Amino acid sequence: MKNLSRRAKRTVMITAFSMLVASMPFHMAYAAPGGAMEPAVSTGITILPLDQHPVPDVLKTQARLELTQMKDKGYVDSTEDAVSYLDKAKEDKDKRLKSMAEVAPKLRINPANVESSPLGQAVLLGATASGGYTEEGWTGLNRIFVVPKLGLVGLDEVDYVASQGGMDFIKEAINQNVNGFPAILTVKKSRSNKGLTELTWADDRKIYTLSTNRALKDQKSIDEFLALARSIF
Repeated sequence: MKNLSRRAKRTVMITAFSMLVASMPFHMAYAAPGGAMEPAVSTGITILPLDQHPVPDVLKTQARLELTQMKDKGYVDSTEDAVSYLDKAKEDKDKRLKSMAEVAPKLRINPANVESSPLGQAVLLGATASGGYTEEGWTGLNRIFVVPKLGLVGLDEVDYVASQGGMDFIKEAINQNVNGFPAILTVKKSRSNKGLTELTWADDRKIYTLSTNRALKDQKSIDEFLALARSIF
């Protein structure tokens, strides 16, 4: 790994608790601007009970609320912005998305092979580089597909090893598994009843988030979504 800037490391490691406005503090990697006030971070993947996460109590309270909502209602109350990012990317795809031919040369990450999965037969709307930037390229990739029965599907992956980062999962939020790796399924709904479903997991190299612009409700739909995740390597 060459010259991954401190800012890039922070960029890769800011998820979940710092995405509180996105209403998903279920998996966390700690980082915040401000030098000395920045919480300590470890690299790699850890699973900790909520009470052991070194974050402000207000964020733990929010996380407990959302854990309760998922258990009792099957979804988390979310803002319109939190459930709309896939739709917005499609609406403005000429500005937001590029072809894989344009993005691939800029990547440090080795993208997941989706050819043998349903995503291999889906329409790829476009892609963007993400994660942190190194001399060898970007450590993350986001792709958006149109998948029959599921609608818009996003696949975001970050090479946390190349990024020198990691993620701390809230133990109580883990409710699924993907190919043997612990995973967190979150369903979100806004006041207008717009929905989003996200599944996040990590293997020994990368962190993945698979999303669809629907609030999946019945077990059959959730099982199909999980099967899609398990087809990604």
